[in-house]
Amino acid sequence: MRRPAPSYESHFEHSALLEFSTLINASLDLRFILGHILLTLMGKLLSARALVLLADPDGKHRVEMTKGMPHELEGTVLDIPALPETIQHADRVHAGRARWIKFFRENDLQILIPLTSSNRPIGLLGFGKRLNKKPLRKREEAYLLSLASIAAAAIEKCHRIEELGLVNRKLDRKIQELNTLFELGKEFGLILDPDKLVRLLVLSLMGQVGVNRYLICLKDGAELRIAASRLEGPTPQPELLAGLTKIKSGMRIEDIVVTGASDPRPVLGALDLKVVIPMALQGQTKGFLLLGDKLSRDPFGQADFEFLSALSSLAITSLENARLFQEAIEKQRLEDELVIAREIQKGLLPSVLPAVPGIEIGAANFSSKQVGGDYYDVIPLDDHRLILAIGDVSGKGTPASLLMANIQATIRALVPLNLPLSELTARVNDLMCPNTGGSRFVTFFWGCLECRSRRLTYVNAGHNPPYVVRAGGAVERLDKGGMILGVMETFVPYEEGTVDFSTGDLLVLFTDGVSEAMNPQSQEYGEERLETVIRKAGGWGAQGLIDIIHQDIIAHAAGAPQSDDITMMVVRMV
Repeated sequence: MRRPAPSYESHFEHSALLEFSTLINASLDLRFILGHILLTLMGKLLSARALVLLADPDGKHRVEMTKGMPHELEGTVLDIPALPETIQHADRVHAGRARWIKFFRENDLQILIPLTSSNRPIGLLGFGKRLNKKPLRKREEAYLLSLASIAAAAIEKCHRIEELGLVNRKLDRKIQELNTLFELGKEFGLILDPDKLVRLLVLSLMGQVGVNRYLICLKDGAELRIAASRLEGPTPQPELLAGLTKIKSGMRIEDIVVTGASDPRPVLGALDLKVVIPMALQGQTKGFLLLGDKLSRDPFGQADFEFLSALSSLAITSLENARLFQEAIEKQRLEDELVIAREIQKGLLPSVLPAVPGIEIGAANFSSKQVGGDYYDVIPLDDHRLILAIGDVSGKGTPASLLMANIQATIRALVPLNLPLSELTARVNDLMCPNTGGSRFVTFFWGCLECRSRRLTYVNAGHNPPYVVRAGGAVERLDKGGMILGVMETFVPYEEGTVDFSTGDLLVLFTDGVSEAMNPQSQEYGEERLETVIRKAGGWGAQGLIDIIHQDIIAHAAGAPQSDDITMMVVRMV
């Protein structure tokens, strides 16, 4: 059976659909597409009023355009749980089951045509009554649905292109921000002055973000200081802002969760500050930015928070690098000064020990730091007398070395007076007391050796008693004297002691850095071990014995760091 040939009316409808599709798909202007849709269907329906609603991402439906109706209706939002899938007539829809239908009835819109793309409703067309008052035939409904389907596809295409354009714009902005951060990173990296870095951060905030109201706070140890501000009002107290250091990500002032007793939000709000951006480094907040509105009056969005977080991270990293660089310079300067101080201190110790017939003298000093508080000296009084001295200032490092230099100068100034050692010791003590303030003291031993008689007259001011090791093996300790130096003025005279030496006898003077040298188990070297080494090495020369003792101390320490200055002096009768 032959199929009937297409009618002229059918051919005309197909041509109209093709022409309609070609026209609306040639445009990317949503307003043009919607206007052409409404006018085309109004002409087909012979209707004098129409509107189009489109769904938004939140599921609401908004009036996008009207024809023959008040323009004030554009923008109206309707809550339509489910759009109709076929053509509906407003007067036939039950108002109780579709409350939104009331809007169409009130605006005299009777014919409702769904906009469907890929079997998904995206909107709704509404038209007033037909001027010819004829009902829609099935063929007309099919034709109108075809037009609506073509229109929906064009609208969907327009939306996709708009979304793509939005994504491209966001991508372009991201690329621009990355380029900006890259350039700023190079600028920040070239600056090592903290004040200049803060100024660069301020210029970046004003130029790149467009803010003219700001407050920059940085942590300085446990304290919080304001590095830069531009506010129309008094700067908030650091105590009020301290709680903001707990914030881990950028947020609006109004969203701050108050955990302490003070609420900074009213004060910050009164200053028209809108957002807070933490400046974090390795998980620790080192400061924060408080910013007012942008000059454009645009609200701060997620992209702004991301850019500001990156900028603040860049700034705080550069500030921390600048701080570390300054600390390194200062440390190097101090180390250089300590090297010089060490050289000066070494110059205060005897560079060459006197050569005395029948007497061999050796001495050594090993500081635990660049400079130390141990002291020894050998001072010739005349051709037959020597002053032997050793001392230990409490503490270590620079303060002890300064006091040691003071002692050395005092002794060198008093020795030429040729007074008894007991009286000289009292004078040294009385001169030192005002300089120590009672917080430091000195253990000190000195003696006058008469080289012809080999008699030593000595005073021990609280120092480790030196050893006298006889050629036959007997050991004596020299402990006569009095209190340590620098604690209080002399009120009990110092006592003098004497000892006579014979050939082969040894005098060993040392500081407590020898006896108290620690190993990794915190065990001391001890005077018993020292005495044992001295007895075993009795046949060695003065300097050789010092070397043996020092090597034994190193063996005992077993790699543990030297905890105190080590000083020794050995006098051998030959």
